[in-house]
Amino acid sequence: MKIGLIGTGIIGSAVMTGFCESGSRLSILVSPRTREKAERLRDAYPGKVRIARDNQQVVDESEWIFLAVLPQQAMDVLRDLRFTPEKKLISLVPGLDLEETVRQVGPLAVCVDVVPLPFAARRVGPVVLCPPVPEVRELLSLLGTVVEAETPEQMAVLRTTTALMSPYYMLLAKVVAWCREKGVSEEQARTYLTSYWGALGQMAADFPGPLEELAGEMTPGGLNWQALNHLEDTGALAEWQSTLEVILERVKNM
Repeated sequence: MKIGLIGTGIIGSAVMTGFCESGSRLSILVSPRTREKAERLRDAYPGKVRIARDNQQVVDESEWIFLAVLPQQAMDVLRDLRFTPEKKLISLVPGLDLEETVRQVGPLAVCVDVVPLPFAARRVGPVVLCPPVPEVRELLSLLGTVVEAETPEQMAVLRTTTALMSPYYMLLAKVVAWCREKGVSEEQARTYLTSYWGALGQMAADFPGPLEELAGEMTPGGLNWQALNHLEDTGALAEWQSTLEVILERVKNM
């Protein structure tokens, strides 16, 4: 399997790392842009990763081409490249218009929009695909759990939720700091809370019913009951949805 990467940034590097760690037989050709990250990938996986002389070599020598440049650069990059109809293009570029892309580069065997996240390097977590294409789903399954979006509108909603990564980490940091102020060590708090919230996520993934029912599995008048009611009364939970609405508008206008 021959994979090419145009744009060796954080997400592109994470995706290629995940492929290399998958144990699959593949070769990866990465663009020379962001030379330091390209060299880091090559040095980490010398038998699998090579650095191309330019983007056109990436296209010419790859079956699957991952496009991972900044949104404002994408069309300029594509305009300078020559594709042939058997090529398979996977866009990691937020907001890239796939129809306009095909008009720009010509017919392609595959042209899809994909949202991976940094933990693709560890081959865990979700990877969103739109539109659903079986062979792309099979490829992306090497990186994590593939979630298929049927429409660009669904894709925009799921992409919006990725904006909660930094708020989640900051919430974790605040709770760890609170524990530390109360006499618990940083190591104790981080170990407990990351394990605790990881288990909560797994419970939610396995729960067959509505998540509101899972939230309702608490003792009336107990600690969880008090915390949930306090957050609802102060409007703190609603603020998360309000934030998503703001981010969704931005995603729609990319």
